[in-house]
Amino acid sequence: MSSQVPGQTNKAVSAQAEAPVVAAPVDRMLDHGAYMWERNRRRLLILLVVLTLAIVLFSVRGIVDGVIGLITSVPSLAFTLLYAAFFMIVQFGALMWFLARPRQYTVTPDNPQVGLSFDSYRGQPDLLDHAKSTVRILRGIPKFRAMGGEPPKGMLLSGAPGTGKSYLAGIIAAEANLPFIYIDASGLSSMWMGMDALMVMSLFGKARKLARKYAPPGHPGACILFMDELDSIGMSRSGMQGGPMVGGMGAGGLGMGMRMGLNTMLNQMDSLGQFVEDRMWHKLWRWLGIERGPVPPKPVVFVIGATNRPDVLDPALTRPGRLDRKLEVHLPDGDGRKDIIQFYLVQKAHDPDISIDLMVVDSMHKTPVEIKTAINEALIIAHDNGREKLTYKDWLAALDMREMGLKQPIRMMNREERRSLAYHEAGHAVAAHYLLTEHRIQKATIIRRGDALGFVLPVDKEERYGRTAEHFERSIMVSLGSRAAEEEMTGAKRTGAGGGPGSDLWNATNTALSYIGAYGMGPTLVGLTSANPETLRLAHFMLDHLYKETQRLIREKANAVHAVANALLEREELIGEELDEVFHMAEEAHPELIAPFERMPLQFPKAFEGVEALLQRKEHSETTGVAASNPSLIEGGRWPTQ
Repeated sequence: MSSQVPGQTNKAVSAQAEAPVVAAPVDRMLDHGAYMWERNRRRLLILLVVLTLAIVLFSVRGIVDGVIGLITSVPSLAFTLLYAAFFMIVQFGALMWFLARPRQYTVTPDNPQVGLSFDSYRGQPDLLDHAKSTVRILRGIPKFRAMGGEPPKGMLLSGAPGTGKSYLAGIIAAEANLPFIYIDASGLSSMWMGMDALMVMSLFGKARKLARKYAPPGHPGACILFMDELDSIGMSRSGMQGGPMVGGMGAGGLGMGMRMGLNTMLNQMDSLGQFVEDRMWHKLWRWLGIERGPVPPKPVVFVIGATNRPDVLDPALTRPGRLDRKLEVHLPDGDGRKDIIQFYLVQKAHDPDISIDLMVVDSMHKTPVEIKTAINEALIIAHDNGREKLTYKDWLAALDMREMGLKQPIRMMNREERRSLAYHEAGHAVAAHYLLTEHRIQKATIIRRGDALGFVLPVDKEERYGRTAEHFERSIMVSLGSRAAEEEMTGAKRTGAGGGPGSDLWNATNTALSYIGAYGMGPTLVGLTSANPETLRLAHFMLDHLYKETQRLIREKANAVHAVANALLEREELIGEELDEVFHMAEEAHPELIAPFERMPLQFPKAFEGVEALLQRKEHSETTGVAASNPSLIEGGRWPTQ
C-alpha cells in the first residue's frame, strides 16, 4: 500500500509538466553558447597566443606603457588620418559625387508631400482598380504573407507620352502611405566607371533603411521606389543603341563598359542577396556567432518604372520576379475623355452651355495632359479677349493652337490668291460633307496657322479603331477635293494642293500606297513596299480613278462649293454649326444638292500581269512536255519562235 499523500502526487505531476517548458530556454541558451564557443574558439586561441608572446617579449609593464603611449598618440594620429582622408575625398570623391550625384526626392509617411488621391485620377477606371489592388497589397504585406502570398517586386508603366504614368505612380505612393523615393533613372548614369553601380546600391540601401524605419513593430516594412524614364538605364544589353558595351571617358573608364548600373539593379531587385544579411552590425554579430540561422524577411522595395519605350528594355528587367506587373497606359476612350474634361472644366470659369459631347469628340486621340492643357489654353484665350468665361470657340482655338500653331492671318494677300484659297478649302469641305458621312467637320478656315494657309478638319463622330477600304477611298477623294475645286472653279492648277510632306497630294499618295501595299486592299494580298514598281502602278491607277470621281463630285455639287467659298471669303473661319448652316441654306436654294453622290466603284487591273504571263507559259510548256518528248524541236538550245 502506498503511503503518498494525494496533494503531493499532484504537485509532482505538475512539476514534471512544467519542467520541459522551463528547460527549453535553458537548452537553447546552452546550445547557442556552445555554438559561439565553437565558432570563436580558434580566434580566442590566436588572441591568447598573441597576448602571451607580447607579455614574454615586452613584459607586462612594457605592454602597459605601449598601450598608454598608443592612447596618448591617438588624437594626433587621428588628426593626421582624417586630414589625409579629407584631402583624398575633396580631391577625388567630392568631384565624382558632384558630377555623378542622382537627383532624388524622398517622401516619408510622417511628412507627406504628394497631395494626390485616387479621386485625382480620371479617365482610366481599369487602371485605377489595378492601382487600388497594388496599394491594398503594399499596405497589408504582413497579412498577405500570412496567407502564403509573396508581395510583387515591381510594376512597369508604359504608354505614349502624356498618358499619366508618372501621375499614377504618384497616386499609388500617396495612397499607400509608405516611404517613397522618386528618381529620374537617367541620373543613375555616370561618366565615372563604377559610379552607376554604387549609386544603385546606395539607392536600394536607402530604400530598405526607410522601410525598416517606418515599418510596424515585428514586420520588415516596405518602400516604393519610382524610376521615371526607366529605359535610360534599363535598355537591353543585347546590342541595341551601340551594343552591350558603351565606351566612356573618365577615371578608369577608357573604353570600358558603362552598363554596371543595370546589372546591379537586377541583382538588387531579385537575387540570392535577399537571403543574406545586408546590415553592417548584424553582419558583425553573425561573424561573432551572436546571431545565426536564416535571415528574417527583408523589406520590400517595390520598384515602379515608367517608360515610353518598353520594347527596348532588357528582358531580365521585365521578367516575373522583378517588374511583375505590367500596365499599358492607353489613350482614354470617349467615356474616359468625358470624365477628364468634366474634372478639369469644373475648375475653370466656363460657359454653362458649352457642349461637353462636342468637346469629347474634338479631343479624340488626345492624352489627358493634352486635354488639360487645351482647357487651360482656352481660358487664356478668353482672358486675352476680355471675357471672364471660356466658350466652345475658345476650346477649338486652343486645339488649333496646340496642333497647327498660332493664328497669323495674312492681311495683304492678293485677291485672286485669296479666292483660290477659299475654293481650295471649299473643295475639301464639300468632299468631306458628302463623302465622310460618319464624320463631322469641326472647322474650315482660310486663316494661316503654322505652315498651313488654311485647313478643313473633319473628325469622327464616334470612336473608331479600324478602317475599311471604302473609308480610305473616300479620304483620298477629300484630299484631292482641293485640286479638283481649283481646276473646276478657277480654271488653273495651283501649288496649294502640292508641296512636301503634309500636302494634299502627299497624303493622298501615301494613303494609296498603304491601301495597296500595307493593308492588302488592292488586287493582291502580297505585302509590297512603296518603292515597288507594281505598287506605284496600282497607286497611280487608283489616284487617277478617284480624281476623276472627285471632279465629277465637284461639278455635281458646284453650288455648294460656291456657297462655302463665299462664306469663307466673308467670315474667314467657320466652325461646325456655322458650316452646317451654309450647307443647309445651299441645299434649300438648290434641292438637287440633297441627292447623295453615287460613286463609281474602284476596279483594279490584275496585279503582276507580266509575271502571270510568264508563269502561264511555263505551266503550259511543262504540261505539254514539249521539250521532253521532242528534243529535236529545240533549235540551238533555244525554244522555237512559233
